[in-house]
Amino acid sequence: MYQLRDQSRGAQVTTRSSSTAQILTGTAAALAMLYFLRAILIPFVIAFVLAVLVRALVRFIRNRWAAAPAWAVVALAGLVVVIAAAGGLFVLVQGMVQIVAEGPKLADRLDQIVMEVGRSLHLRESLHLKSIIGSVSVPQLAGSILSGLQGFAAGLLLMLVYFGFMLAGSDRISRKIDVAAGSSERATAIKQVARRASTDIETYVWVQTVTGLMLTTSAVIVMMVVGLNNVLFWTVLFFLLTFIPNIGITIGSILPSLFALVQFPSYWPALTIFAVTQIAATIVGNLIYPRMQAETQNIDPVVTLLALAFWTVLWGIPGAFLAVPLTLMSMMVFAQFPDTKWVAALLSNDGNPVFRRAGKGGPA
Repeated sequence: MYQLRDQSRGAQVTTRSSSTAQILTGTAAALAMLYFLRAILIPFVIAFVLAVLVRALVRFIRNRWAAAPAWAVVALAGLVVVIAAAGGLFVLVQGMVQIVAEGPKLADRLDQIVMEVGRSLHLRESLHLKSIIGSVSVPQLAGSILSGLQGFAAGLLLMLVYFGFMLAGSDRISRKIDVAAGSSERATAIKQVARRASTDIETYVWVQTVTGLMLTTSAVIVMMVVGLNNVLFWTVLFFLLTFIPNIGITIGSILPSLFALVQFPSYWPALTIFAVTQIAATIVGNLIYPRMQAETQNIDPVVTLLALAFWTVLWGIPGAFLAVPLTLMSMMVFAQFPDTKWVAALLSNDGNPVFRRAGKGGPA
């Protein structure tokens, strides 16, 4: 009797050890795949998010013009998203070109600021910019920027290809799921997960867009009042940075403030830009954003920070922008399987990732 019990316990321990080893191996393999295939996966995820936004825009248009042909509405919505993305990219590139062209002036002004700081600290030897950051090789820096732009252009082209195929094949996805699932119940479950994930992404982007426009408006007003150069560039950049949770607004406040230090002989314009944007961020972040977030998102705030750090390390800057959408999708997938429901519960804010109050969403 005792021998049988010992054998049973030993079998249970062996089974648990094997299961743990499989989980660890699978997790390591998934992380390796996400990292080494990031050049393919990042454009795909961005294209998926854009396709979700197009669906929301199509629904918005169809609710107001029901007689419009479906293909025309989809084409119009896709064109609007592509034009908006291309316009923002053009403004960013033009602004970066202007900043690079003013590089020598910026370096001289920064060197002057460093010297003033050194004198205010009563240092024996005057500080210089080169003594702090070292000598910068302009050709090497230009080569690095060119290499980065080439990689960005390749990723952008791949993203557009993904985006076009997703829009063209959206009507066939439901039939493919029915065939691949093998049973109607399984197909229904898969469709519900996909629908829930897309809805959560729509509502998240809607909240970030509304609050981002509020913050960007305040930033634009103060930048125009102080007379900061290249306001359109800073507007687009600031708006994009609001989509990075927690730290994006801070970065968006610091960057134009630093360039205001370079542009103006006084420190007051830089301090004004930073102070106004931070005050607006405090008001929106404490009064408006929590209410909208409670109605549309169910992610723990600590998980948001961890997800931001995780995806930034894994995918760089694109990972910072996609951290919350990827976490929302992961939470919905984990909630569908008994062995991973506890992970979804930990990621959620209320411990119930599936059954929660439906968000108001975007302009549906």
